Amino acid sequence: MRSVSVGILSIGEMGLGIAKLLKAHGYRVLTVGEGRSEHTLARIRAASIESLQSDEELVVSSDYILSIVPPRDALTTARRVATASQLPSTSTKRQSIEDTDGLLTRRQPYYLDLNAISARLSAEVGSLFAGNQSALCHYLDGGIIGPPPSNDSPKAHWTKPSLIISGDVELPASFPRLAEVLNMKLVSAKIGAASTLKLSFAALTKGLTALSILSFSTAQRESLLPELLKHLDEYAPAVGSTAKKGVVGMAPKAYRWVDEMQMIGEAFDTEGHWDGIGAGVYDSFAEVYRSIAEDTVLKKEKTGDRRRGTTVEDAAEIISSGREDSMKQEKVRSTE
Repeated sequence: MRSVSVGILSIGEMGLGIAKLLKAHGYRVLTVGEGRSEHTLARIRAASIESLQSDEELVVSSDYILSIVPPRDALTTARRVATASQLPSTSTKRQSIEDTDGLLTRRQPYYLDLNAISARLSAEVGSLFAGNQSALCHYLDGGIIGPPPSNDSPKAHWTKPSLIISGDVELPASFPRLAEVLNMKLVSAKIGAASTLKLSFAALTKGLTALSILSFSTAQRESLLPELLKHLDEYAPAVGSTAKKGVVGMAPKAYRWVDEMQMIGEAFDTEGHWDGIGAGVYDSFAEVYRSIAEDTVLKKEKTGDRRRGTTVEDAAEIISSGREDSMKQEKVRSTE
């Protein structure tokens, strides 16, 4: 019996960690390398991930497809896979490969959207795979809570994020082991439930980081940051520790979190029935991250290659001065 194959779109920081975890447990891991940046291709080669030339090859070869992309790319990525699934040659090629459970007719792939998107968008993604007579892919809504998998400890013990999924599909015999390896939990039969849980969690963690950015940069501009940090350490050490860690770590991810904040606002207003309050708060947080990702030198930061913003003091100085420079430029443009 062949190995279970898992396609991952795409190989960012989280995708790379999950790919390494799967390979360490004997899974065949695939991705589409065509058109990717040299930085991404280097990651793929370093992890010995199979790089394919097309989405069709990925659909043909994969038993499971994990979508791990920025929220803004979730729908486009799903459309690519759905289009490849409908090609006349795809089904024929898939059926030439044996089913992992020994079925006479190979199952359609399972598509897991693990992106930070709203329940509404998750349902839209799922509708792409419905097909006219049978599903193009079995669809599961999902999300990832926690940092990428790693095995840096001396005993090579893997630390894993929580992969949460929801949906009502028949799961194959290969699923329980995959779920165990990935620390994956089915939290509901309702499409969108996992996305809502993910966003509710991110609202507290990344939302706190956005508040911390506002707080630290304002204190910095008034030369009060050292005093603020001292008071946090004395009177709210748990909050201070979380806030400092969030501000230092967010720079390489700020661009991804713009859309995630907007998705949180939508979830709060739609599923939570907050009638615009969610969007009012989290669209503002989206602007905080957009400003960092576009208006400051922190936009150049990459995970594993950090140069600036690696301390709270440096991050606060960059953000406060970057905002000031941006405001000056806007004033100049308005007078031209």
